[in-house]
Amino acid sequence: MLAWHLGCRYLRRRRAAWLALAAITLTVAMPVVVMGVMQGWVETMAKQSRANESDLTMEPIASGEVADLPALRQTASAVPGVAAVSPFVDTFALMLPKGGDGSYRVPCLVDAMEWSADEAVGRLAPAGLHPAPVFDLQTPPLAPDRRGTGFLTPAWRDHLCLQGLAMMAPLAGLPAALPPYLQPIAGAVVGRELVYGNRLRLGTTVSLTNGGSAKVMVEVSDTIGTGINQLDNLLCLVPLPVGQRMTDLRARGSLPARVAGYRIRCVPGADLHRVSADLESACGMRVRTWMQSRWCQLKFMELQRNILGLVMVCIQVIAVFIVYAVFSTLVAEKRHDIGVLLGLGAQRRQIAGAFLLAGLVACVAGGLLGWAIGWSLLAAINPFTRLTGIPLYPQDVMYTPDAPVSWSPLVPLFFIGVMTVVGLLAVLLPAWRASRIDPIETLRENE
Repeated sequence: MLAWHLGCRYLRRRRAAWLALAAITLTVAMPVVVMGVMQGWVETMAKQSRANESDLTMEPIASGEVADLPALRQTASAVPGVAAVSPFVDTFALMLPKGGDGSYRVPCLVDAMEWSADEAVGRLAPAGLHPAPVFDLQTPPLAPDRRGTGFLTPAWRDHLCLQGLAMMAPLAGLPAALPPYLQPIAGAVVGRELVYGNRLRLGTTVSLTNGGSAKVMVEVSDTIGTGINQLDNLLCLVPLPVGQRMTDLRARGSLPARVAGYRIRCVPGADLHRVSADLESACGMRVRTWMQSRWCQLKFMELQRNILGLVMVCIQVIAVFIVYAVFSTLVAEKRHDIGVLLGLGAQRRQIAGAFLLAGLVACVAGGLLGWAIGWSLLAAINPFTRLTGIPLYPQDVMYTPDAPVSWSPLVPLFFIGVMTVVGLLAVLLPAWRASRIDPIETLRENE
């Protein structure tokens, strides 16, 4: 009780103690703000990467292609834990606008797939489709009359409507023959940054070539925003037959069409590593999880977060000098009182405990106050940006209209723990000096 009484009394009545409390509060609040945003960015990147990757990706081991046989799909679908299978072909290509002289070429990553199958594996989220042709990420999506529907261009919709009329004409007693009409070209869903950052627009006809003799024509039918700037600057989704024609993987005579691999969706709660092993055993192909596919990107973000966290810890360590100076001054000011207490029979460990307890209270109280201030600042970042129009985190860099914020309590708890350890180490030497004061000498000093 003596240690508790003395510790709280010294903290409450000394201005220097309030200085230590303020230093501890600030050295917790600032890391909570900085790391809250950084951790939020890591979490956002992980969610975006997860949304644009299937649970598993299955590819051939030896070559870059495999025959797309119904039996292979059935074998993969029969593996326990597998919910959906989607074939794909991917290749790097050059995009050339129709009518150009060939000097203006846009590099892109062609991802050819079956729309409904890829939607079944969870990659084509409706929220990512039809982003507006501007660079303000808060702008509403394009209106339906200004875009296609997946690979279905407006011209294809008219084409299908005419086909439907031709089929229904005999039922109405009308001539079955209709005037001839041209079959439109396939549509392509292109990353928004790739479209509007390279003088392209919806409805633009472009040719895709991967350096070989194959060249295909597609129409930009829709846009997609994955939330990952590196993808939206390159991504070009096309129907699977278009990609097979580009890469010369079409069916030839008795030879079936081939694909680069399959995307796999697992049932909720399935162990991805176990399903991967089962698929490799059943299909004889290499299988990667979504984390393995995005490992480098996520690890790079985590590395940046960890480096910044280390800098924040170093800033907290600097606070050791402030806390040490405050408690050393406190011991010097209370030297006579400590000597009197020792002379009256107080134990030296009680005196040391009083200062250690004061340091602990200052660290915990300052840490909790810093936590509250840090989270208040985090909550005010995005409202302040919207109110003033000043982007603290520019969306063309962070690729999000708001600053990503993490509310994980582990971040402030970590920095409170570090500050508590640092504070107690700073108080340790003054506490030891206080316990070693000679009461006789202190009494003689005041004679």
